[in-house]
Amino acid sequence: MKDKIFAKNLPQKFRMNPFVRWFTYFFGLFAIAYAIWIIFSKVSADSSTFYKIVPFIILFLAVNSVMKNLISLNSVKFTKDKLIFGFLGKKAIKIDWDKIKKLQAHSSKNRYATLIYQEDGQDKEFHFTIAFPHILEILNGIGEMAPDIELDDFMKKVIVK
Repeated sequence: MKDKIFAKNLPQKFRMNPFVRWFTYFFGLFAIAYAIWIIFSKVSADSSTFYKIVPFIILFLAVNSVMKNLISLNSVKFTKDKLIFGFLGKKAIKIDWDKIKKLQAHSSKNRYATLIYQEDGQDKEFHFTIAFPHILEILNGIGEMAPDIELDDFMKKVIVK
């Protein structure tokens, strides 16, 4: 039987840098409030088209930033029973180790990995970016802890079993 090095150090949690995550979140909220204030207090019928459009562009970019911070992956927690993907603004995804079926990588413009697992008898997919901090440790931990995981060719090269 193989030696489970990762399993000896459970529970383990990997997170995005909280300072960066919260700073960008609050900066986005500030930009939204500022853009709304500009729209209602500074922009008038006499303002140039540029000054009428710029606050809406700022508003769009700020809302996009806030939404990405709320719904993007914030933490990955390994426990003896399950793998937990945590987010700031939505419910965590909890996957039992024996329910994980496949891990595969996708090389597109935004590189990401797909974890295929079973929930309530149906196959589900969870996509996460491979630009996450400590991604090699996370992938190796998934490969070690999931008993019957199937790996694609790229993941076979990355994960040490």
